[in-house]
Amino acid sequence: MTTLTLDWTAADQAITPPVASGDRRTGDVISQNVQVALAGAQAERQIERRTETRHPYPYPIHMTPVDRHGQPLLDQTFVVVGKHVSDHGVDFYYAQPVEWSKVIASFAVHDGRWVGLLMELTWCRFSRHGWYDNGGRFVSVVPSPLAKE
Repeated sequence: MTTLTLDWTAADQAITPPVASGDRRTGDVISQNVQVALAGAQAERQIERRTETRHPYPYPIHMTPVDRHGQPLLDQTFVVVGKHVSDHGVDFYYAQPVEWSKVIASFAVHDGRWVGLLMELTWCRFSRHGWYDNGGRFVSVVPSPLAKE
């Protein structure tokens, strides 16, 4: 194994604070780099195939797998991080591929209630950030398994 050591001092870099100009800062290198990072985080795909409006949904979604007989596997419920939601589907992030083709997606709403939607998972792909992007379409409204808790 080879170890690379870098020596760095403040003298090696010219650190210049941005110049204030009223409420706006000119030459704000931080802001410019944040914009570059945001642009780089956008999907590499240029073709938009979706026809519905999607809404950002960066919240936890509880997924309860459903067996081939339509029964929820309550002891296998897991939590994912939402990405976007539309009237007919959702996409989300998870740390590994989801092995089930149908799940009940449970969304927390106010007053401790839950909305349950039976979902057919239709795609999964590994992202460059080490997570899996997953998605699918809503099939029907069902009682959320979490409503019983």
